[in-house]
Order: sequence, then structure tokens, then C-alpha cells
Amino acid sequence: MRGIFFVLVFSLLVATNCYGEKPNVLLVYVDDLGYGDLGSYDHPVVETPVIDQLAEEGVRFTQFYAPSALCSPSRAGLLTGRFPYRTGIRTWIPDDSSVSMNPDEVTIAAAAKSKGYRTAVIGKWHLNGGLHMADALQPEDFGFDFQYGLSAWVKNNDAQENGKGNLYPDNMYRNNQPVGKTNKLSAELVSDEAISWLDQNREPFFLLLTYSEVHAPIASPPDFVMKYEKFLTEEAIQRPLEYHMNWSARPYRGRGEYYANISFLDFQLGRVIAYLRKTGELENTLVIFSSDNGPVTSEALHRWEVNMAGETNGLRGKKRFLFEGGIRVPGIIRWPKYVEIGKIEREVVTALDIFPTIAEVIEYDASHLQLDGDSIFGLLRGHEMPTERNEKLFYWSIPTPDGMEYAARWKNWKIILNSRGDPVYLFDLASDKNEVTNLISSEQKIVDTLVTKVTAIKSSIDQSLSSDN
Repeated sequence: MRGIFFVLVFSLLVATNCYGEKPNVLLVYVDDLGYGDLGSYDHPVVETPVIDQLAEEGVRFTQFYAPSALCSPSRAGLLTGRFPYRTGIRTWIPDDSSVSMNPDEVTIAAAAKSKGYRTAVIGKWHLNGGLHMADALQPEDFGFDFQYGLSAWVKNNDAQENGKGNLYPDNMYRNNQPVGKTNKLSAELVSDEAISWLDQNREPFFLLLTYSEVHAPIASPPDFVMKYEKFLTEEAIQRPLEYHMNWSARPYRGRGEYYANISFLDFQLGRVIAYLRKTGELENTLVIFSSDNGPVTSEALHRWEVNMAGETNGLRGKKRFLFEGGIRVPGIIRWPKYVEIGKIEREVVTALDIFPTIAEVIEYDASHLQLDGDSIFGLLRGHEMPTERNEKLFYWSIPTPDGMEYAARWKNWKIILNSRGDPVYLFDLASDKNEVTNLISSEQKIVDTLVTKVTAIKSSIDQSLSSDN
């Protein structure tokens, strides 16, 4: 009898993990949301009660970085825990492109699936030239059991042809099959699908929830828009359904539509959180929230960016650039069972750390992988990071409009180099987080140290790509 008891106890331990019941993982990765775009990150106007509550019930990071300043490489880095260039993705992927991640990349989804999780990506994908491409690597090739959403951004052919109309997406796919015309806005469709998928059974899940908000073009229900009426111009009020890819010749519409889209995103995420709370799953779910890159600010570089109003909380730069505003983003993690509640974390963390952190939580052995991030689970539980983390070089690479391509941070020092690898900027972020004072000419020893470190990482990436080929 005693032997049977021990067998039963052992079986229960095997069926769970050292954290008890197998934890669910909800990874929310939104689009083009700036470091200063949330109430919990000091936006003076926008209301984001759901995301702010996640921060209050978890950890809010003040120095959380995306893997890149653009969507496709950022998503590759998030899913693999590796520098985007290692994965084969250097910049955003155009429609019908043959570019995708290396076929042997191991993603969070693949790791979770190997540990018995059901997996889904619901929302934006943008890790190939399109969800319609039969000859391209698709989500199922990277460990996802289920896919719903769009490839890059919301499209509606009728609205584009007529210059106005509801931006109900007509480019949604479910398991790579076209959905056809829809009758709801993107964020609502994504939340509907997420809740439906979650409701299918109560098995442990990994859900990558990737709202395309607030990537242009944006659209929100009238009640959300009118909530910010005082930030709308008469043009926006009188012509709410106007749609153009070229806004530069049109009257200015104000900031209200952008503000509304953030609140709409927040509300739709709230529906998913409320579902998990109602079903009793939320307390056993590790919730991670972040953005793929910095925002499109009011300083438009393209015709379709006019009327956007992203905020960086005063940081220099924006989407596409390697200054802080292009890569520093909101980062929030909630899991009250193990994560400190209401903590403001000032340690430097990047989305490359998400894979190894989730791997530790679900007890996936990632020691065979060449990861560039580290698990921060100890940090989340109130422990100090290993001492070697203090010497870590944080690294970014992407071709930018100003000719820069590489950036690195070591301790408080940040260097930015051009496409030839020449150092152009050096900042001390401890005293100059807004990157105003360029110290490139006065701190030669630091410049030399950082250039050596950057060169070593570039060589490592070149070697790994060569071995893949």
C-alpha cells in the first residue's frame, strides 16, 4: 500500500513541475506602441486601465528593450531569444518576399509544444512574405498548433478604393486559409478568436497574442474616438471613416484617433484577461506584455504616418531608429504566485530574455541552443541577477534611415555605429537617457572597448550564419 502511495505522489509530480500545476503563458506583443504611450508609463492623456492594472499586479520595467527597431526582426528575436540577424531576418519583410526565419530556429512555441502545451499565435505574424504563401515557412513550421490573424497590417480593399469605409480587415487568415470579409475591427477579431481558442479546453497553453494596434492604418469604434474629442480636428469629426495611404495632402486630423486606438487595444486585451480571470486560469498564467519597437511619432517620415502620435516619454528617436525611442519599450510581467507585486524594475532587460525565462518556467532544457538572452525569472522573484550579467553587452542591428546599423549598451554606456561599423555616437545613459550629449570624441577608451565587443558579436553572428549555410 505504501508503495502505491509513493507511485501516486511521483506521478503527480511528473504531471506538474516544480511550480506545482503547469503554468500557462500569455505573451502579448503589440505593434508600434511607444515607451510613453501608456498611463503606467506616464502618458498624460491616454487611459489604459487594463494594462496599468497588469503593471500594478506585477513588475513594470523602466529599461525594457525590443530586439530591434522594426517589426519582423523584433518578432524573430522575441520568439528565438537570439539576435535577429542570427535568425536570417535583418529588417521588415515585404509582401510576397521569400525571406523568413531559418528553418531550424527553435521558438518558444516549439519548446512549449515539446513540454505538452497547446500553442497558438493569434494576431500579427510578419515573419514571412505572407500567410497566403504555400511555399513559405509558416507558423506551424515553428511550433504553433493554431494560427489566426494577418501578416503585417490591416488592409481593406473597399476602403482603399473608395477613400473611406470601415477598416474591417479583409486580409485575415486562419491556419493559413483566408477568412474573407469581416465585420469587426482587428483588435476585436483577435480577442474573439483568442477567447474561442482558450475556451476549447483547459490544457496548459502558450498563447502569443499579437495585436496589430497601433500600427497604421488605425481604426477604433466611435465611442473610443469621441472619448478623445478635444484632441480631434473638425476634419476627423466630420469625416470619421476617411481612409488614405497618403495623408500628407489631407487636412490634419489631430491626435485623438491615435489615443483612441491605444484605449481600444487596452479594452480588447481586457476581454482576454477577464476571460482568464472568470475561468480561474489567470492566477496560473504568466502574463508578459511588451511592444515590438518604438512608436511612429508626430514627426512623420512617410505619407501614411501623418496623424500618428506615438510618445517615447521624451526619449530621442522613434520606430526604425537605434536611439532609445526606437528600441526602449513598455515591459510588464504579471504572475502573482512568483513575481513581486507592484515592483518597478530598473535592471536592463530585453525581449531576448523572454525565451530563456519561459524555458525555465516550463522546465524546457535550452542548453543546446545558442541563445543571446538570459532567464530573468530569478530577478522577477526578487533575486539579484548573476554577476556576469553586469558585464553583458546588449546589442541591436538594423539598417536605419540615418545610416546607422549597430548599437550596443554596456553598463550605462551606449554606442551607435554606422553600416560600415564606424562609431558615430556615444552616450552615458546614467546621466543622459535622452541621448543629447555625444561623447564619441572625449571617451576614446570606452569607445575602443565597445567597438571590440561589438566586433566580437558581429563575428559570432557571421560564424553562426555560415554554419547554418
